[in-house]
Amino acid sequence: MDVSGVPVKLYRPSGATAVMLLGHGGGHSKDSPRFERLARRYADETGLAVACIDAVDHGERQPAVTGGAIPPGWHSQTVDRMVEDWQSTETALEAIGPTIAYVGFSMGAIFGFPTVAAMESIQAAVFIAGGIPSGGGIDDAGLRPLILDAAALLDHCHVLMLNKTGDVIFPVDGVHATFGAVPGTTNELLFWEGDHDDWPPDLIAYSIAFLRQHLSTR
Repeated sequence: MDVSGVPVKLYRPSGATAVMLLGHGGGHSKDSPRFERLARRYADETGLAVACIDAVDHGERQPAVTGGAIPPGWHSQTVDRMVEDWQSTETALEAIGPTIAYVGFSMGAIFGFPTVAAMESIQAAVFIAGGIPSGGGIDDAGLRPLILDAAALLDHCHVLMLNKTGDVIFPVDGVHATFGAVPGTTNELLFWEGDHDDWPPDLIAYSIAFLRQHLSTR
């Protein structure tokens, strides 16, 4: 489906009465096999309708000329547009029910903090392999204050951060700084061994259990 020019893929299990947003990682898209599998699993195991959109400059939104390094400041310059895209998606799916969950991986986690901050209906948010980046070719000094400011606004939802001990893109100190900015006492931060792109089945299972525990409408 298409929402105001934003390509959306929707996974809607029978009886779904609420929506989860799934933010894909950099270099992927809503149609990447990895995120198709993840979307189906989250839909099947939470009972939520799961929506995944192509991020700016990804998937069906890729520019005519692709490749090369990430432009300096790209993430912080793109945040507002991504928040607007997710808000448009939320509005387009209101007939299903409220948007009550967000799960973001890597780039999807970066954009997820300000997106969740802007959506009061979200009850639970999961950020996987995210935080404040300082590697992976990301040159964006504006991201640190942007992410910390957004994290400080997440007092309306339960937050889970799942990170990797060997992540060279999101180092441990930036992860702890991000988690420390989130208000509340029901939030969780856990580390798995491994590198940035290694998301084992038990990590995903933990995120699903967290959502099921904290969502009041499924």
